[in-house]
Amino acid sequence: MSLRRSRSFPRCVALLTLATTPFAVAACGGGGGDSTTAAAGAVEDQIGFTQAGIAERQSRVEAAIAECMKGQGFEYTPVDPLAQQAALTGSTRLSDEDFVKQFGFGVSTLLGRGGATSDPNDRIRKTLGEADRSAYDRALWGENPGATFAVANDTGDFTRLGGCTKQATEAVFGGADVLTQLQGKLDELDETIAQDQRMVRAVEQWAACMGKAGIQYESPEDIEPDLVKRFQAIVGSKVERGATTPVPAGVDQAALSELQRAEVASAVADLACEEQSITPVEDVVRPQYEAKFREENRSLITRLRPAGS
Repeated sequence: MSLRRSRSFPRCVALLTLATTPFAVAACGGGGGDSTTAAAGAVEDQIGFTQAGIAERQSRVEAAIAECMKGQGFEYTPVDPLAQQAALTGSTRLSDEDFVKQFGFGVSTLLGRGGATSDPNDRIRKTLGEADRSAYDRALWGENPGATFAVANDTGDFTRLGGCTKQATEAVFGGADVLTQLQGKLDELDETIAQDQRMVRAVEQWAACMGKAGIQYESPEDIEPDLVKRFQAIVGSKVERGATTPVPAGVDQAALSELQRAEVASAVADLACEEQSITPVEDVVRPQYEAKFREENRSLITRLRPAGS
């Protein structure tokens, strides 16, 4: 689960890349948009992981990466997330619902949409020779090429961050270890909420709602792993979910297009069924658990560097 959670069944809806990469972009649609504001809860607000809070930190991380890369003799252009979003989706103000209708969860649907406009540093990398490009990537990502904050946020694993990306992330957020610990605690919170019998019944109703749309899943959490598995079976395991790179040579385009249509259909149905069955229940359940969460994790939360600092 990502750190930018809108409720216990999160669907990251913004294009939140804290270090652009030709490998992947954390972009997934879904969630209830403004209708889930109450469900987002005080914990998200407190730690600054609202969409606005992440965007503010993103700008500072990008600037810190550029300064770090300059210190190592490399050029790096801070990425404007709105410009990147416009390049990938055609709009800087795409609502959650519109994103879902066009791109589903963003697992398979962004493939082939990237380029110099969405990643200004791709041009820089292409001007370098092989040895210099390797040095550039190592300075940017350390020993794990493509290990951006976006990928870490999407997987919950911040231990792979390296190079200027890690340095900038730690400067802005207060340390990768803090993020890793907080990620684990938030996942525990989500699991506890999901086990509440009121939520269990809500998910059962969600599954029935999805079934009426001809889509069979037991839980919202089952959808994206299934889509990722099917996506990588078509394009290869080295292509990350949400990749914006060109479609790999030899890919079965008909199978990819079919999966993309299925992804959008699943996301549209999920959005409607979550708003009908899950969100009203979670609006009541989540605050009851968040109060205890804040009390038990007060010291950890205070270690996280506030947005705007």
